[in-house]
Amino acid sequence: MNTRGVRAVAVSLISAVAILAAAATAGWAQVAGPNNAITDVPGIKVGHFTGNLTGTTVVLADNNGLGVAGSVTQRGGAPGTRETDLLKPENMVDRVNAFVLSGGGAYGLAAASGVMKCLEDRGIGFGVGGGNVVPIVPTAVSLDGGNCSPGSITRPDFNSGLQACAAAASGPVAQGNVGAGTGAVSGGVKGGIGTASVVLDNGIIVGAIVAVNSLGSAFDETGVLYAASLELAGEFERYPGNGGKMLKTPLPINAGVLQSATNAVVATNVELTKAQAIKIAEMADDGLARAIKPIHSPYDGDTVFAVGTARLTMQSLGDPVQIQHQIGAAAADVLARAVIHAILEADSTPCAQNFCDTYKNACKKKKKS
Repeated sequence: MNTRGVRAVAVSLISAVAILAAAATAGWAQVAGPNNAITDVPGIKVGHFTGNLTGTTVVLADNNGLGVAGSVTQRGGAPGTRETDLLKPENMVDRVNAFVLSGGGAYGLAAASGVMKCLEDRGIGFGVGGGNVVPIVPTAVSLDGGNCSPGSITRPDFNSGLQACAAAASGPVAQGNVGAGTGAVSGGVKGGIGTASVVLDNGIIVGAIVAVNSLGSAFDETGVLYAASLELAGEFERYPGNGGKMLKTPLPINAGVLQSATNAVVATNVELTKAQAIKIAEMADDGLARAIKPIHSPYDGDTVFAVGTARLTMQSLGDPVQIQHQIGAAAADVLARAVIHAILEADSTPCAQNFCDTYKNACKKKKKS
């Protein structure tokens, strides 16, 4: 083939990619769901257990009494996880029943056993014969930065998971110093739990919930939130930044082994395979990079789960590859927005000031209703 022919083929390929990209972005008019929370995805419920400077958050995922397909990506250098190998496409079990985000470091993995008991009592789980079930509950933990003084260290346990599962509900989701965000610290300010959602005009719903306990910061040195431009309907308009003013004293950043992890669950109402969920989790994980700098350090756990609750099928929406792309792109923005909500909804504690108390000019007072 001559040079002109090669160029023609290249132009054709570029044109084809452009056409596919345009098709994949059809239906991208975006609005937040009614709760602006992961619970806007049908089949998703959230419950918190909030203890002394630590806690557990459970995300129940259901499709008419059945589990749903999900998977995970894990990019931080210090993860604490449970049941993540099961989420690989080559492994047999292809349904999950719940996800757990917890404080307490590796000790906090015990909370998953409480969630398993909660679901077993309801007859929910993978059938193993004789009427017995094994609930599938992938889990990610972080070592709470809020456990900051001698004698203050507490850890989620079996009962923490049991109570978080029992409290799980649809509707509005508490944010800030609750559940897995109770003792969280992010970039020298108080971290927490955050959530957000988006509804596309083709009926796809994507939601995210995140426990932000990160080494990196969600804002620059003048208090400008990195991902604020992704807001929907002015959700971050109260936070204009600190007028270009830097803090007189830099924020304390504690880098240490297993001291940080930003863990999340993203969900959609579209049916997914485990392989599709992996790609969506990977794309969603880029939302953490948009919202937190640096991210995925050797000190961070940084685990993102993805799940589809199967209210819609890929085939009913169009080309499955285009729809997968659409969900993943939306999930990245939703997860970044959830990170901001986690930072802004957190309250100051004796261990860490929140964002607004740290950057006093960066937050406008709420208008009285």
